[in-house]
Amino acid sequence: MKTFATRALLALTLTVGVSSLALSLEKTETDTSALKGALAGPDVVVELFTSQGCSSCPPANRFVTSLADDTDKLVLTYGVTYWDYLGWKDTFGKPEFTKRQRQYGYAFESGNIYTPQIVLNGTAHSPRYSKRDVESISFDTVRPVADLRAEADGLVFDLDMDEGLEPEDVRVLIVAFEPGTQSVDVKRGENHGRTIRVANVVTDLMPLDSVKSKMRTGIQPRENRHYAALVHDAETARILTAAVYAP
Repeated sequence: MKTFATRALLALTLTVGVSSLALSLEKTETDTSALKGALAGPDVVVELFTSQGCSSCPPANRFVTSLADDTDKLVLTYGVTYWDYLGWKDTFGKPEFTKRQRQYGYAFESGNIYTPQIVLNGTAHSPRYSKRDVESISFDTVRPVADLRAEADGLVFDLDMDEGLEPEDVRVLIVAFEPGTQSVDVKRGENHGRTIRVANVVTDLMPLDSVKSKMRTGIQPRENRHYAALVHDAETARILTAAVYAP
């Protein structure tokens, strides 16, 4: 397992280093009654922080990829950048993914980040898990109801705020990812000659600047992309609920 120490003081927040989105908020009250029927979306969010330049990552890549077809699980794979100096630049890596992992590190009161790191519902983390471990983690039975859908002017995010939830209690992150499995032939570095396979590769992180019951995000869905809304507890980083838009 690789570790990477950082002493930079970062604010404990789930905003990421990308441009803020221009949000156009609905002027009318949202009718959330339609959201109160069945809870949609996954029961578990499985986030993998990995690197194509990390020789200990392939087993975690395979494990997380094996979960990707489970409809009750949302698998997200982030390529981090801090092992690029070893001779192979991660083709999926972005600095904002590394920053998100560091923010988790502060939420977990850990001075280090490492690869592979599997994070379950923003509350538990390890370099390795079993399927039984993952099955033991789920959202609370009573949780905020969220919905992510496309309308003519882009993605719309709804969050039921009627269960004592206040806007300042949560942070919402929209994640864009490429569904399915991708393979990369590594030409240099620790994994020279190996083919790395990962699932649901994250391409963009887009935090919402504020939280209302209904928000027009300004995000126009792209072809071959799925989108997830992750609703984090603002204090602990725990994921309270999630919604997926899969065109």
